[in-house]
Amino acid sequence: MGNKPVIIKGTKDGITIILEENSNFEDVEKIIYEKLQSGRNFFAGGKVYLKSKKGFVSEEEYKKLQEILTNFGMSLQEADSPKTLIFPKPNRSRVLLLKRTVRSGQKISYRGTVVILGDANPGSEIVATGDILVMGALRGMAHAGAEGDVSAIVAAFRLKPTQLRIAEIISRPPEDKEDLPQFPEIARLKDNIIVIEPYNTLK
Repeated sequence: MGNKPVIIKGTKDGITIILEENSNFEDVEKIIYEKLQSGRNFFAGGKVYLKSKKGFVSEEEYKKLQEILTNFGMSLQEADSPKTLIFPKPNRSRVLLLKRTVRSGQKISYRGTVVILGDANPGSEIVATGDILVMGALRGMAHAGAEGDVSAIVAAFRLKPTQLRIAEIISRPPEDKEDLPQFPEIARLKDNIIVIEPYNTLK
């Protein structure tokens, strides 16, 4: 038998629901409902922390889970994990602030702008529907404007990504760019091409 699509664990802070990466959401709903139904009195009034191994849940899925949990007298909390980011409302005005380094193998997915107070190491991925701002070195993959926003930007104190993408346009760093720049840089679209400039040239 394969792995269960969802794992429900009790912790000292409440209940943690972990969604597997390839889980079918209809199966997830059924399992969560049956689990809560069997322990209705035990779970009532608890806080629920939702984690998704694929990095996010859709707005529709989030609302459905929220409705199920509310019916059992439980409250859904947003997760604060570098590998588990949930965006219930797509809105570019939303800003995710991470006070940490994004390490190799970690993926940040967010509907809004992502600001990282640290580095993004090689092997990391940052995907945002808005802008991506890294207050350190960006050495991983960055995709801004992930839902087609051609006005999105990527900026970093040290901009040397393995792959850079804005909307549907993909760019790779030039082979001869071996040294990290000694000043902040910004990447944006001009005439359907990604250009990288010193940050102070932004008008």
